[in-house]
Amino acid sequence: MAITGTKLFVSGDVLTAAQVNQFLMRGVKVFASAVVRDAAYGGVGEPTLEEGEVCYLIDTNELLAYDGASWVTTSTSTTSDQLILSTQVFS
Repeated sequence: MAITGTKLFVSGDVLTAAQVNQFLMRGVKVFASAVVRDAAYGGVGEPTLEEGEVCYLIDTNELLAYDGASWVTTSTSTTSDQLILSTQVFS
């Protein structure tokens, strides 16, 4: 399921499984390595990899995006700004 935008949920809304998959499960995921990342997709009960997915790899300090065929580095430049990606690490 591709990311098509954002949704403003209000108190009392009932979330469907499709909404959870669409809006809540598609953030930047943090993985220990590419091996761990690759093992997280495509198996039974696991999400399928789709164009536009983004991940951060701790071992290489890279932010990558999936272009529909492969993972590509999003940027090679650095700035003084910091981005806190997640406190959840998949390993």
